[in-house]
Amino acid sequence: MKLKFLGTADSAGFPVHNCLCNVCVYHREKGLQNLSTSAYIKIDDSHILLDAGIENISNIFDGKKIKSIFLTHFHADHCLGLLRLRHSNDYIPCYHPKDENGFSDLFKHKHSIGYNEIKEFESIIVENIKFTSIPLKHSKNTFGYFIETKNVNIAYLTDCSGLPIESMKFLKNKKIDYAFIDACYDERKNTGNHLNYIQASDILDELKVKNGYLMHISHTTLEYILENNIILRYKYVKANDEFYLD
Repeated sequence: MKLKFLGTADSAGFPVHNCLCNVCVYHREKGLQNLSTSAYIKIDDSHILLDAGIENISNIFDGKKIKSIFLTHFHADHCLGLLRLRHSNDYIPCYHPKDENGFSDLFKHKHSIGYNEIKEFESIIVENIKFTSIPLKHSKNTFGYFIETKNVNIAYLTDCSGLPIESMKFLKNKKIDYAFIDACYDERKNTGNHLNYIQASDILDELKVKNGYLMHISHTTLEYILENNIILRYKYVKANDEFYLD
């Protein structure tokens, strides 16, 4: 069993179209890319998606079994891939927070996706893994997920500008082996719809996580870190990083 990241960037990803910052130039020259934050859990031959914002996600998982999708929210960079994945030959259940509008016409033309609205702190069990929704502060109704396997507990917390008191209380009462949290900004920006890496690191400290990681980075934040030789308390997770959960 493993958790793997398909992308760990913000909605722009990188390289950003025609951007000449050092980060985008490097990725362009090396033929590299980091797309919007999206991950999945692989159990034997089955897969559970954490968001589906990458447009060609249906191609990435073609020929593979998707047991379910846990959607954090309905911003495009977290659900764009559903526009094509909904035409799957398989029925795929999708769990998500309340959102009357959703994204595009996903609710109107569901096709093979079964949308299941879940409540705050509600738990769903898939493949013997327990997923509990964690309310987050964001510009849309958004959930993180507390994921409990037989041996490992994971806090998956993207996108957010902070955690409500109830969410912090819930997580403080849990043993957290791995925590992944939104840290889109650097310290030049301390308000908005996302956390900066100092704010995110403070939350990881307060939760006393065993292994903490930052994610949802922007190209401007990464360039700022590299140009100023900044040493972070927690590392950013990279696209294609894997974490074994057995």
